[in-house]
Amino acid sequence: MNFFEAQDRARKKTGWLILLFSFAVIGLVLLTNLLLLGVFTFIQTGQLELSPTVLQSYYSWEVFSAASIGVCLLIFGGSLYKTMSLSGGGSAVAEMLGGRLVPQASNDLQTRQLLNVVEEMAIAAGTPIPKVYLLEDTSINAFAAGNSPANAVIGVTRGTLSRLTREELQGVIAHEFSHIINGDMRLNIRLIGILHGILLIGMIGYFILRSIRFRGRSSKKGGGVAAILALGAGLMAIGYAGTFFGNWIKASVSRQREYLADSSAVQFTRNKQGIAGALKKIGGSVGSTIASGNAPQYSHAFFAEGISSFWQKLFATHPPLQKRIKEIDPGWDGEFLSSTMTQTSSFNTEKTESSKAEKIAMTAAILSSAEAAIAQVGSLNEENIEYVHQLIIAMPPLLRSAAQDAYSARALIYAVLIGLQKNRANAISALSQQIAPDMFLECKSLLPEIQNLDDQFKLPLLELSISALRELSPNQFVQFKFAVDKVITSDNSVNLNEWVIQRLLIQQLDLHFGFRKPAKSKHSSLQIFGAEVQTLLSLIAYIEHKDDSDAKAAFAKGAGESGMTLEILPRQGFRLENLNHSLDRLMLLKPLVKPRLLKAFVATILHDGKVTTKGMELVRTLSTCLDCPMPPMPVNSQTL
Repeated sequence: MNFFEAQDRARKKTGWLILLFSFAVIGLVLLTNLLLLGVFTFIQTGQLELSPTVLQSYYSWEVFSAASIGVCLLIFGGSLYKTMSLSGGGSAVAEMLGGRLVPQASNDLQTRQLLNVVEEMAIAAGTPIPKVYLLEDTSINAFAAGNSPANAVIGVTRGTLSRLTREELQGVIAHEFSHIINGDMRLNIRLIGILHGILLIGMIGYFILRSIRFRGRSSKKGGGVAAILALGAGLMAIGYAGTFFGNWIKASVSRQREYLADSSAVQFTRNKQGIAGALKKIGGSVGSTIASGNAPQYSHAFFAEGISSFWQKLFATHPPLQKRIKEIDPGWDGEFLSSTMTQTSSFNTEKTESSKAEKIAMTAAILSSAEAAIAQVGSLNEENIEYVHQLIIAMPPLLRSAAQDAYSARALIYAVLIGLQKNRANAISALSQQIAPDMFLECKSLLPEIQNLDDQFKLPLLELSISALRELSPNQFVQFKFAVDKVITSDNSVNLNEWVIQRLLIQQLDLHFGFRKPAKSKHSSLQIFGAEVQTLLSLIAYIEHKDDSDAKAAFAKGAGESGMTLEILPRQGFRLENLNHSLDRLMLLKPLVKPRLLKAFVATILHDGKVTTKGMELVRTLSTCLDCPMPPMPVNSQTL
């Protein structure tokens, strides 16, 4: 599947969603006006009669306009309110469903296995590692939620952990990563907001009837009260129409995406029995129902049907289990599996202790051309997942443990930045004035390991740390960000390596904590961003090529790939404000334009046929910042 085309389709589906929403609003406006006509007629004549004559006598265009505007304001206001309440991203959805955050430092065997699978898959895909939530339902189900990959979460039920094998769990998680990578999550949250507005009319009818019920018995006599009762009952009936429209919209938008996510999961893991086994166990006896009262709002985004109702059967958001399994496993005999409790093995590093950094299986995709690199964007495969699995195992245990805890992850980032300073004494002194003494000691204890760390571990450790740092409070994050800035500027300068770390770290965490809004794709031409492309290609050329003549030749190769006539900037002419501004501007490109930009980046580092880890990780960082996840590609400075 082409990542950029999938992103473009997701954007177009938003337009389709708006069109369906408009039809629903028009339908509800007409039904509400019809109801009001009936109520007005009943009040005036004491009987219900609908005809053109009655319409002309008791209903005016002024009333029609006022009612229509009122209904529209109610629906749009309700949708806006719900959308704003979910602006916190995936965590808001997970908590709405009763999910409990699984700490990154969890040592429980089942949740640790889940975290390992999520971490490995995220790093292998080049996406930020989602936070993980656990729902205590005994059924088998899962979901992904978020406004962007930076604030995405994955939620799973307790039954998913206790009843699935590791390969079946991996198949389910791969399915959810497909929704993250292909841009489905943002559409799912928009659906929640839109449907809330549509259902508000029915809620108002319910409250009218409820208020009448609690009035005195004597007040229930008279035509006025009868009219109010009729109005309330009518609005509730319209509410059912809203439910009809809502489920129609969800079914129209969601069904085909499930087939696509299933096939992507098989493609990612190259193991059809993983996801097929999970679906077969759902069809056995345990089911996939979510007990939360809010489950109907997010039913379109579950791994399998999360609710059971008349509307859900009429407008199912998921294809039937049998069809999904047949699509994955055409030879299936039609028998579901019993979902017995499974045993989870511990995360054991001893069995691979001999596989240290120099012995990591180099089976992941090797960078060979710009086209090959772009083909990897937004993709997953078994080799990359296994490579990341071995990479994490081979990490120094002290650093791996530190990266998986919100407290020690801060100390780890401080230590990495201190290791980049020319004057480490100044950096250590500056840091000691910003953080608590115990945190300072934690940082110093990590410094020896950081100084001897192989380059291939640095970005994965940073990605693990970012995941753990999302557990900070907003105030703790602000303090952490301030301390990071003090360490970086302790020598009164910021080098490019520091900028790369700071940019990836702060951009993702700013998005998560709401200090930065996700970029909106606006521009379909790369030509208007010549200055920005020139700045970033110059950065890549100088980091990858130390000789100025090599850097100029590499820059020319990248500029040619971009299709623009550009000149390399002076090596000493970089200002970090320009780098940040350039990257922020390029984030506004539409998905189908970004491949040419990324090809220019990769062509620059491939100029002399040699690739360094530092150069490749720089391109991966830029790609991640542009919302184009690029998986890790082992390079080891090979000649191509």
